[in-house]
Amino acid sequence: MAVVATEESIINSMAENQKEYGKLTAEQFKRLIQKLPEFRKEEQSLAEVVKNAPKERINKLLGKDFYWAIVYELTYIEHLALLMMAMDKLDFLKEAKNAPDPTQHFLDNFEFDEDPEDWKGGWNGIFEEQDFIGLIFALQRTILSILIYQKTMQTLVEEVRQGNDDSLFDAVRIDRSIMACPTFAARIAKAEFVGDKHFFIRLRNALKGPTQKHWQSYQDLRFALFTLRDLGFDKLTDDQLVDLLVHQLKVYPDRFEAKKNLRKQYNQSKKINHLK
Repeated sequence: MAVVATEESIINSMAENQKEYGKLTAEQFKRLIQKLPEFRKEEQSLAEVVKNAPKERINKLLGKDFYWAIVYELTYIEHLALLMMAMDKLDFLKEAKNAPDPTQHFLDNFEFDEDPEDWKGGWNGIFEEQDFIGLIFALQRTILSILIYQKTMQTLVEEVRQGNDDSLFDAVRIDRSIMACPTFAARIAKAEFVGDKHFFIRLRNALKGPTQKHWQSYQDLRFALFTLRDLGFDKLTDDQLVDLLVHQLKVYPDRFEAKKNLRKQYNQSKKINHLK
C-alpha cells in the first residue's frame, strides 16, 4: 500500500494553481464535462464486447474467482491510484505533478492506450487481467453513481457502515455485485438472521436496477455539482451558478426559471454527504 499512498498523494496534489474553480479553470471544467458522453459510449462499448465475446474467452479471461466488490471498500482516491498503477501510469503522474499546470498536462496528454494484447500487468507486472477489468468496471459504476446520486460508490459503502439502508439499496441499483462487498454481506446476513422481510422486499426491488426516476435528465448537472463540492465551492451566487452551469458548461437549459432551479439544486447538493 506504500506505492498506492505515493500515487494517492500525487493525484491529490495535482493542480494547486489559483484558478476560477480551485483546481480547474472554467475551460478545464468544460473539458471534464465534455468527457461524459465519451464515458457513456465506452460503457456501452464494453457491454457490447462482453455480450458478443465467446463464452470460452470470457471464462478464461476472468478465471474462477473474479469479482471487484472489494474495491468499493477503499477510498475513491485509493481506487483511482490502483487503476493508474494497473495502467502503469506512475511516471506519467509524476510528470503531471511537476508540470506548470498539472491538470492541463493531464487533460492534454492522458490516453487510455491499453491494448489487451500489449498489456504487461501494469506497474512491475503485479496485476492480473481480471484485476484490471475489475478496477475499470468499478470506476464506470462509480461515475454512474455520481451521475445519479452525486455520490461515489465508496461514499455509499461508508454510509452503509454507518447504518444507512437507503444507501445500500442505492448502491445495489448501480452494481448488483456490490452485495459481495464485506460491508454489504454483513448487513444482509443480519437481515437474514432476524428475518427482516421488509429489508428483502426493498433489496429485491433494488436488484431491478435504476428506475426511471433515477434515470431522469440532468445527470451532467449532477456531475458538475459533485465536482463543485469536491473543489470546495459552496458559496456561489445565483449569477455565478447560471454563468457556469448554463452558459459555460451547458449542463442546464437557458430558461426563465434557471436561476431559481439551479439555486435549489445547488443547495440540495451541499447537503449530500461526500467522502474522498
